[in-house]
Amino acid sequence: MSFKNKTIDLGFVVMDLTEHCVISTVKEGVLIDLEHIAAFHEIFAEYYFDRHFGFIDNRINQYAINLNPEVYNTRYPKMVGIAIVCYTENCIKNANFEKTFYNWPFGVFKDLEEAKQWIDKLKAEK
Repeated sequence: MSFKNKTIDLGFVVMDLTEHCVISTVKEGVLIDLEHIAAFHEIFAEYYFDRHFGFIDNRINQYAINLNPEVYNTRYPKMVGIAIVCYTENCIKNANFEKTFYNWPFGVFKDLEEAKQWIDKLKAEK
């Protein structure tokens, strides 16, 4: 099945969907919680039901994530890994802290292209 790239704005996030990954840019000041995770999963189910993909969180803006374990342990089955792209040292520290909550591939990067390459490598392993 052919895949057509698409950009979706859910109000709290803009998601760029490509054949092999989702690049997510959460809007400034959002608090990510289970409702937001459910919205992500609806998009995943609609566009990635038949293929493995990676998730890239492009952290251009500052936002927070609810530390509820369910937020961190809710994983979409076809997702091969999560890459966080950080632009500040504080973001890198936060992402490395978040990494301790995840039990699947989670990478922290300073460059979007590096994150894409890492996701491509994970996907190739599937």
